[in-house]
Amino acid sequence: MKKATAKDQRPPSARSLREMPEVDFSNARRNPYAERIAREGYTVHVRRGRPARGTETGPTTTKTVRFPEAIWELLAERAEGEGMTLHAALRAAVLAWAKGASAA
Repeated sequence: MKKATAKDQRPPSARSLREMPEVDFSNARRNPYAERIAREGYTVHVRRGRPARGTETGPTTTKTVRFPEAIWELLAERAEGEGMTLHAALRAAVLAWAKGASAA
Protein backbone atom coordinates (compact mmCIF):
# COMPACT_ATOMS: atom_id res chain seq x y z
CA MET A 1 0.00 0.00 0.00
CA LYS A 2 1.38 3.39 -1.00
CA LYS A 3 1.88 5.93 1.77
CA ALA A 4 0.11 9.26 1.19
CA THR A 5 2.33 12.29 0.82
CA ALA A 6 1.55 15.99 1.21
CA LYS A 7 1.41 16.27 -2.58
CA ASP A 8 -1.33 13.61 -2.71
CA GLN A 9 -3.47 15.30 -0.07
CA ARG A 10 -5.80 18.02 -1.32
CA PRO A 11 -8.21 20.12 0.72
CA PRO A 12 -11.90 19.27 0.36
CA SER A 13 -13.69 20.88 -2.57
CA ALA A 14 -16.19 23.69 -2.07
CA ARG A 15 -18.98 21.32 -3.17
CA SER A 16 -18.08 18.65 -0.61
CA LEU A 17 -17.88 21.32 2.11
CA ARG A 18 -21.39 22.55 1.22
CA GLU A 19 -22.71 18.98 1.39
CA MET A 20 -21.29 18.31 4.88
CA PRO A 21 -23.90 18.63 7.62
CA GLU A 22 -23.29 21.13 10.42
CA VAL A 23 -22.05 19.63 13.68
CA ASP A 24 -24.60 19.59 16.51
CA PHE A 25 -22.81 20.56 19.74
CA SER A 26 -25.99 20.69 21.82
CA ASN A 27 -25.46 17.16 23.15
CA ALA A 28 -21.64 17.30 23.35
CA ARG A 29 -19.95 16.26 26.56
CA ARG A 30 -19.27 19.28 28.79
CA ASN A 31 -16.05 19.94 30.72
CA PRO A 32 -17.00 19.20 34.36
CA TYR A 33 -14.55 21.82 35.66
CA ALA A 34 -15.32 24.74 33.34
CA GLU A 35 -18.42 26.03 35.17
CA ARG A 36 -16.71 25.97 38.58
CA ILE A 37 -13.56 27.64 37.24
CA ALA A 38 -15.66 30.39 35.64
CA ARG A 39 -17.53 30.91 38.90
CA GLU A 40 -14.69 30.63 41.46
CA GLY A 41 -11.53 31.25 39.45
CA TYR A 42 -8.63 28.89 38.89
CA THR A 43 -6.81 27.22 41.77
CA VAL A 44 -3.80 24.94 41.79
CA HIS A 45 -3.32 22.14 44.31
CA VAL A 46 -0.10 22.85 46.22
CA ARG A 47 -0.26 20.37 49.12
CA ARG A 48 0.99 16.82 49.17
CA GLY A 49 -1.29 14.10 47.80
CA ARG A 50 -4.45 14.14 45.74
CA PRO A 51 -6.84 17.08 46.01
CA ALA A 52 -9.99 16.63 48.09
CA ARG A 53 -13.10 15.52 46.25
CA GLY A 54 -14.75 18.46 44.50
CA THR A 55 -11.60 20.61 44.48
CA GLU A 56 -9.98 19.13 41.38
CA THR A 57 -8.95 21.68 38.75
CA GLY A 58 -9.05 19.36 35.77
CA PRO A 59 -6.28 18.22 33.48
CA THR A 60 -2.91 19.96 33.73
CA THR A 61 -0.06 20.43 31.26
CA THR A 62 3.50 19.32 31.93
CA LYS A 63 6.21 21.88 31.19
CA THR A 64 9.96 21.73 31.69
CA VAL A 65 11.78 24.34 33.77
CA ARG A 66 15.57 24.54 33.76
CA PHE A 67 17.58 25.92 36.68
CA PRO A 68 21.22 25.43 37.64
CA GLU A 69 21.75 22.61 40.17
CA ALA A 70 22.52 25.12 42.95
CA ILE A 71 19.11 26.77 42.47
CA TRP A 72 17.30 23.39 42.58
CA GLU A 73 19.08 22.58 45.85
CA LEU A 74 18.13 25.98 47.32
CA LEU A 75 14.51 25.51 46.25
CA ALA A 76 14.40 21.96 47.67
CA GLU A 77 15.78 23.13 51.04
CA ARG A 78 13.27 25.99 51.24
CA ALA A 79 10.38 23.72 50.27
CA GLU A 80 11.40 21.12 52.87
CA GLY A 81 11.60 23.87 55.50
CA GLU A 82 8.05 24.91 54.60
CA GLY A 83 6.85 21.28 54.74
CA MET A 84 6.05 21.19 51.02
CA THR A 85 7.26 19.17 48.08
CA LEU A 86 9.55 20.94 45.65
CA HIS A 87 6.95 20.96 42.89
CA ALA A 88 4.18 22.18 45.19
CA ALA A 89 6.47 25.05 46.24
CA LEU A 90 7.14 25.91 42.60
CA ARG A 91 3.40 25.91 41.82
CA ALA A 92 2.74 28.17 44.83
CA ALA A 93 5.53 30.56 43.82
CA VAL A 94 4.33 30.80 40.21
CA LEU A 95 0.74 31.44 41.35
CA ALA A 96 1.85 34.13 43.83
CA TRP A 97 3.92 35.80 41.12
CA ALA A 98 1.11 35.64 38.55
CA LYS A 99 -1.50 37.03 40.97
CA GLY A 100 0.91 39.80 42.04
CA ALA A 101 1.67 40.66 38.43
CA SER A 102 -2.03 41.00 37.58
CA ALA A 103 -2.64 43.30 40.56
CA ALA A 104 0.18 45.68 39.57
